[in-house]
Amino acid sequence: MSKKVPQSIEETEIFQNNSNLADFFNTACGRYKDSIAFESFDVEMSYGQLAERVNHLASWFAKNANVGDKVAVMMPNMMAYPVIVYGALKAGMTVVNINPLYTKRELEHVLKDSKAHILLCWEGAGHVVASANLASVDKIVLTTVGDLLGFKGKIINLVVRKIKKLVPKFNLSNSLAFGKVMQGDTKEAFIDIDLPTEHMAFLQYTGGTTGVSKGAILTHRNLMANSAQAYHIFNPKWFDKPTDSQITVVCPLPLYHIFALTAHTFALFYHGAKNILITNPRDLPTFVGTLKKQKFHVMSGVNTLFEALLNNEDFRKLDFSNFIGALSGGMATLPSTAEKWEKVTGTVLLQAYGLTETSPLVTSMEYDSPAFTGSIGKAALFTEVEVRDDSGQILPIGQAGELCIRGPQVMQGYWKTEDSGVDANGWFNSGDIATIDEAGYVHIIDRKKDMIIVSGFNVYPNEVEAVVSEHPAVMECGCIGVEDEKSQEVVKVFVVVHEGQNLSSEELIAFCRDNLTAYKVPKLVEFISELPKSNVGKVLRRELKDLH
Repeated sequence: MSKKVPQSIEETEIFQNNSNLADFFNTACGRYKDSIAFESFDVEMSYGQLAERVNHLASWFAKNANVGDKVAVMMPNMMAYPVIVYGALKAGMTVVNINPLYTKRELEHVLKDSKAHILLCWEGAGHVVASANLASVDKIVLTTVGDLLGFKGKIINLVVRKIKKLVPKFNLSNSLAFGKVMQGDTKEAFIDIDLPTEHMAFLQYTGGTTGVSKGAILTHRNLMANSAQAYHIFNPKWFDKPTDSQITVVCPLPLYHIFALTAHTFALFYHGAKNILITNPRDLPTFVGTLKKQKFHVMSGVNTLFEALLNNEDFRKLDFSNFIGALSGGMATLPSTAEKWEKVTGTVLLQAYGLTETSPLVTSMEYDSPAFTGSIGKAALFTEVEVRDDSGQILPIGQAGELCIRGPQVMQGYWKTEDSGVDANGWFNSGDIATIDEAGYVHIIDRKKDMIIVSGFNVYPNEVEAVVSEHPAVMECGCIGVEDEKSQEVVKVFVVVHEGQNLSSEELIAFCRDNLTAYKVPKLVEFISELPKSNVGKVLRRELKDLH
C-alpha cells in the first residue's frame, strides 16, 4: 500500500476500494481468507469462515427485516458478535449496540427510542429482556458464549450456566436460538446490496435513559473514515510491522463500546489483524492466562484496566518481546500508570481521545512517541480541532476553552432530537475544556458538561438523580463525580430526605442497584438538609463539589 499522504479522505485506500462497510468487509476477507480473524477461548475463526457465516446471517436478516431496520445487539465479547454486526450491516440494517449489563429501565429506553425490530441478546441478559416492554421488537434471538466454538462451546456454556451461574432463570418462549439460526437453510446465496456510503450503520447511544441518553447517527462513511484515520496514525508499526506471523491484537474492551468497536471490528480487522476477544477482562487470572499463550503485539484499554494488569504478578512476568504497544482511551491516563506500564512492558502507553459522536478517534499520540506526556495527541487525518470560548470565538494558542471538532468521522447528528449536535458548518462541540499548544498537541483540562466518567464509561447525573428521586424517602437529590484513584471518578449523591423518613446509605445504594448498571450506582451518599440552588431552582452541582 502507498504511504503517500492522501489529499482527501476519499483518496485513502479504504475509500478507493470500497463504497460501504459491506465492501470493506469483503475486501478484508478476500485478502486474508486463510488468516485468523477472531479468537475466543482458544478457538479460531478465519477470515474465510467469518465471510461464510456473515453471508449466511445476512440472508436470514434479509428474510426477516427490511433495509434500514434497527437490529439491537446486547452481548459481551463473543465469537458471535462480529458475525452478527457484519451480517446486519451487509443486509442494510442499522446496528444498535446495547450494554448487556443494562437494567430493565435502560434497555426499555434504547429499544423504545430506536424502535429496534430484532434483538439479539446474550442469554445472561435474558432475564432482563424477559421483564422488559419489547413493543417494537418482532424477533428475539438468544446467543451463548459458546456459540460458534464447536464442541468446546458446549463445555463453556455448561461452566457459564451451572458452575459460574451467570445465567439467571428466565422465560422467553418466543425466542430463537442463534445456533439454530446459523444451522438454517442456506440454499439461496446472499447477494450484496448497493448501499450508499451515507447509509446509517450504527445508532450508537451515549448513555442510559430518557432525557439523558442520545443516539448518535454513525454512517458507513463515518466508520470507514475513522478506520482510514487510525491507519494513517499507526502505520506502519501497528499494521505493517514485519513479523513471522500476522499482527495479534488483544481486545479486552467491550465491542459494544465505540472505542473497541472501531479499533477492533473495523480498523485493525481491515488490515488483517488477529483479534483475541476477552469476554470478561475482570477475571484477571483467565485474562492473563490467555495472554500467556499468545505472541501478542497490540492491546487497547482504559487506565483502570492497565492499572489492574500492572498489579497482577503473572502479568508482570509475561514475555513482552513481541509487544508493540497499547492504546489508552475512554478516560484520562494517569502518569503513574503510564510510568509503571513502560517499566513492565518496555513500551510507551499511548493516549488517544474520542467520543461516541466522532466514531470515536479525534486525536492520538503517534505510534513512535518517545515518552508519555499527558497529551491526547494531535488531530487525526482531515480532522480540525479548535478551542473556543462561550461565544464561539477561537481562542489563542495555550488558552483553555471548549474543544470543537470537524471531520469525516463526525456523526450526522443525534437521533430524534431538535438539536442535531452538529452545526451548519459541520462542527461538533465536545463539552471538554482543552488547550492546544504550538506544535498542535491537545491537552484536556476539564469537562464543561456535568458528565461523570467511571472507568471509561459515561454517567449522566440527571439519570442517577432520576432513579434516586424515585425512592419514597427521598425529597430531592444532587449528583456529582468525585475523584477516585482506581476509577478516575465515582458517583456521589447528596440527598434530602422527607421529614419523618429514615433512610440509610446502604438502603439507597441497594435501591439504585436494581435500576442502574453497576458503574452508575452511587458509591458515596451524603445526607444534607438543603441543596444549593440557583435563583431559578436549579441545583448547583459546582457548590456540591465544594461541599464534598
